[in-house]
Amino acid sequence: MDTLKLLLAFAPWIAFWIISAGHSMVCLQIGICVAAALVIVMGITKLHRGLLMWAGVVFFAFALVTVVLLKNLWIIQHLGILASGTLFMATLLSIAIGQPFTESYARDHVPKELWDSPPFIRSCYTVTGVWGLIFLANTLVNVAKPYHPDLGEWFFRGVEFCILVSGVVFTTVYSNLMRKKRASAARSV
Repeated sequence: MDTLKLLLAFAPWIAFWIISAGHSMVCLQIGICVAAALVIVMGITKLHRGLLMWAGVVFFAFALVTVVLLKNLWIIQHLGILASGTLFMATLLSIAIGQPFTESYARDHVPKELWDSPPFIRSCYTVTGVWGLIFLANTLVNVAKPYHPDLGEWFFRGVEFCILVSGVVFTTVYSNLMRKKRASAARSV
């Protein structure tokens, strides 16, 4: 999975995260609306697929109703936990049902004859598992926010950003390593 495709897969979530950083109700509502629109457009164009897409559909539909329409304060205060938690649960579910969410994206970069190979399947589970840990870590960061308000919102956003960047770096490095390993194995045959 290349870095651009990976970032594109998370585009609705990234847009929501960036736009809602304005710390106002208007920015939060705009972020939710933009992310919901991106989920729909990306789903229709098949840029977004699988459980990651459905997690976005469920979360942003829920946020549209509870935040944009109803302005539910409890949901607004816990939206970071709910967003990261949704991604974490979708990742776990994708592993539990035997369809790690990274597999559909990884297939774009691997020859079809390797899709059922144990190394390919194992690498999809590995990358998905790492993303599960990343989403869990970000959920825990959001849980910690109310207990340490003295650190400030930007501190926590920085921690979340660093965690996400580490996931992108891991996925890129791991994918390149697997690609080189496949090419090396093909040359030795």
